[in-house]
Amino acid sequence: MKIQLSGKEFHLRCDMRALANAKRESKIDISNFGEDIVEVGTLVFYMAQSGAKHAEAAFKYKLDDFLGLIQLSDLQSLSDVIGEMMGADTEKKR
Repeated sequence: MKIQLSGKEFHLRCDMRALANAKRESKIDISNFGEDIVEVGTLVFYMAQSGAKHAEAAFKYKLDDFLGLIQLSDLQSLSDVIGEMMGADTEKKR
């Protein structure tokens, strides 16, 4: 899935690497993932990082720089993307 933040395009990949790095490096517990807007942006960072690695593309952003690309108006769409990628919509339909 691709997203745009501040005019830059990122390919997101929700895989075990992204989830493990989010847990290990930023202490994000996916089982308790909630309303913390910083966690939303941070998880998207790890998904973008993993997407770039999978595509063998350069990813030059540090977490702080990446978070600086996210505007408050992006948060709802990022939450929607995370939910879609993690199967939240599928869970609701069951």
